[in-house]
Amino acid sequence: MKVHYLVEITNPLTHIVRVKLTAKRDKREKLTFFLPSWSPGSYLMREYSRHIRTLKVLSDNGEYIDFSQTTKSCYEVDFKNSKLNKECKEFTLEYEIYCHELTVRTSHVDESHAFLHGPSYLMGIKDESLEPTIEFRFPALWSKLHTGLKDISEVREKFLYEAESYDVLLDTPVEIGCHESDGFMHDGKEHHLVFYGDQFPHDNNLKADIKKIVETVSGHFSSIPYDDYLFITHFKKDLYGGLEHLNSTALHYDGRKLGSRKDYINWLALVAHEYFHTWNVKRIRPIELGPFDYLNENYTHMHWLTEGLTSFVDELFVLRSGLCTLEEYLEMQKNNLARYFKTPGKKFHSLEQSSFNAWIKLYRPDENSLNSSVSYYLKGGLVFSTLHFEFQKKGKSINDLLNLLWERYLANPEVGVTKIEVMDMIEDLAGRDVMEQFEMRLSTTEDIDFESYYKSLGMEFEWNESSAPSLDVNFKYIGDKVFIDNIILDGAAFRSGLNAGDEILAINNQRFLKADVEEMSKTLFANKKYKFTIARLNEVMHLDVLVGTASRELKKINIVDEAKARKAFLN
Repeated sequence: MKVHYLVEITNPLTHIVRVKLTAKRDKREKLTFFLPSWSPGSYLMREYSRHIRTLKVLSDNGEYIDFSQTTKSCYEVDFKNSKLNKECKEFTLEYEIYCHELTVRTSHVDESHAFLHGPSYLMGIKDESLEPTIEFRFPALWSKLHTGLKDISEVREKFLYEAESYDVLLDTPVEIGCHESDGFMHDGKEHHLVFYGDQFPHDNNLKADIKKIVETVSGHFSSIPYDDYLFITHFKKDLYGGLEHLNSTALHYDGRKLGSRKDYINWLALVAHEYFHTWNVKRIRPIELGPFDYLNENYTHMHWLTEGLTSFVDELFVLRSGLCTLEEYLEMQKNNLARYFKTPGKKFHSLEQSSFNAWIKLYRPDENSLNSSVSYYLKGGLVFSTLHFEFQKKGKSINDLLNLLWERYLANPEVGVTKIEVMDMIEDLAGRDVMEQFEMRLSTTEDIDFESYYKSLGMEFEWNESSAPSLDVNFKYIGDKVFIDNIILDGAAFRSGLNAGDEILAINNQRFLKADVEEMSKTLFANKKYKFTIARLNEVMHLDVLVGTASRELKKINIVDEAKARKAFLN
């Protein structure tokens, strides 16, 4: 079915987007329109239809056609029972939708710009294969529109595009406004850069460094699967994240931090992460992730492949691009390992369980998430690092697995890859023993001896053995008031009966405020009891708390044999 979308923003201050979907009728007597409930790459039911304000269906002569809402996201038109059944040759679905949430998986419209994320505002038609065109109309003060959609406008003043399918239409975000834009060429293909928001002064060359990332990542594959590519970046305070698309990505980062060397390297790793998804996820994908069911959860046990593999190579690509030193790279790995060691939930959830439960665990974190599950980004990346180290022993590297995965995609692009296929690739590269060990790390919660791997490759762990006092909690603050955000399983606070959400009012009758948290190492001592006065559910109570000792922390990964260490990561 050929469909045309007209997307209008007349008054950005209202945050309202008006959409008109027009199509000719086919032979079907009933049509069901829907707005997706989630976005591919972000595994949470976001229920975008809650933002629909008005909706109506019109015939080609402008008369209203009755419809009924059948689910939270679906609207059915029954032409057979309509008096316009015979006369209606074309219909238009018109609706208004509120767009005022600035994330990479939602739409945001205000006086400064419009960021339009397909699943959050573009309705589809169930069980129809759509051939869409889309036109955008917006205030004249906005001078630019950037998108990965194919431009079919015949005049410069008209913003008209087409997509191969509804899936492609949803997978192509749009940035409209007066943003900064730039670009570069690589392998004969245009790469466009869009920067919205604010950057504090810094000395980095974002364009040159993104180009290096593109060159390095694409150089790991035999082909580049797009004609052109778009990086959309929103620089706003406290933002962080990204979402991959077929020939573009949306990135969020705190523009104040680009002048910090550590934060800038993290920014580059984010760029590498989302750009690598162009191959891994948008093409190479678990068999369950496509064709998409936009109304229901799409379950898979294989996010260790989608995000675990990506989380291993993203920082590796920054190193291989020459944008960070080996020492800086190892500092990032130290931080990853330290986070993993401090995650009690790794004892309860395997990588495959974490993946399958993404919809209710990773994307819906709560006070106990740290204790009940483990991130497939974090553990997945670390498990792939051990696989890479095993490859090294066999004279192979992660590059060889990437090549096999890409060849598999090119041979059968319509069908996603299975776990068995990936295991067969690993066995072909490194043998059955390596494959079985890797599979065990996906499906069980067995401890992993990371230290021995690093030692065999010319590096040593340096531990910080501490006798410092610890409550094993994370705090949050409202003004100067101190609240417990979450409690580490089996730690001092857990054993003493403190709860997440408790406000700490006083310790030994002395008022306890935000500034006192920094002084805790001087005022509290391990293995000593203190009287905590807390507020819990508006009730003041007292608890005796036995302060514990901080567990040892991974302080640094030291290079013992630089040649060996460099070979481990740069080959």
